[in-house]
Amino acid sequence: MNRWLVSVFCVLVTATLALADGDGPSRKMNSSEAAAFNALQGTIRAALPKTPANYTATFTGFDQNEIPEAIRPDQMRQMSFLAKYTLNKDFREAQQKSAWMDKAKGTPEQQARRAALTARGEELTKARNSTRDRGEKDKIREELKKVSAEGNALDEEIAAQYLAWMRSGGAATASQNVDSALPPKELSIRIFVNQDVFVNDIATPYKIQGIPLAYEQNDMCQDHGTYCITVLLGSFDKGKRSSGSTRYNPRNANPGVPTKARGMVLVVSGPKDRPEASKDFLKKTDLAKLKALVP
Repeated sequence: MNRWLVSVFCVLVTATLALADGDGPSRKMNSSEAAAFNALQGTIRAALPKTPANYTATFTGFDQNEIPEAIRPDQMRQMSFLAKYTLNKDFREAQQKSAWMDKAKGTPEQQARRAALTARGEELTKARNSTRDRGEKDKIREELKKVSAEGNALDEEIAAQYLAWMRSGGAATASQNVDSALPPKELSIRIFVNQDVFVNDIATPYKIQGIPLAYEQNDMCQDHGTYCITVLLGSFDKGKRSSGSTRYNPRNANPGVPTKARGMVLVVSGPKDRPEASKDFLKKTDLAKLKALVP
């Protein structure tokens, strides 16, 4: 519970409004409950951003089929969904390897010298093979030896340079540079349905057209070390401020099915040092589809 209380939004159990998981025995959803839940989770999945290239997406909470046995039709079923997008490890390692291999090729000047020596060697070899003059062949062979020796010296120069780079921590620096150039390692979207929330005082308003309750912060998010944007969709009543945060309660419109959404909280999280990544990911989320789910 402490972890929730220090988060930007803390999901609480409110007995008068909803029954949470674990409150007594559970049962299979009936047909109306299952239909409402399937429509809910299907729309949420459709509203989420498409999995970016070189990422793997995992989804949690979309296959629920049970509900608290004691829940009434006029109560709200608390539901949580998580979509996590993780940059593929193989892709990241390939980019790092590419950076190291580029360094192993030498500087651009050295690479140009190597290319020139290779071209000269091929030219001399072709000339040697095409002439029948022994004296000319011997002359070309001597020139080839010089080209080969110069190439070997250049290779040794590049190898020594690369070894010194490795010993000085160049590989670690290159990896850091690759990481800074790569997309975020992880982005996540959490969706809380029919749950009370607390807005922490350190959260600041975030402007989204048509949505009055949205906040951002780069500290005390649920995922440590992240920047997060939290959006409230639907009708929420503002409660009392307590312990540095303000409570918001979703209004129970009582549609007669506990698995229908009354209020929804969307939390987009990403790297703390790259807030634009989370902002861009939020833009790729179809908020209009999510808003249509709540009264």
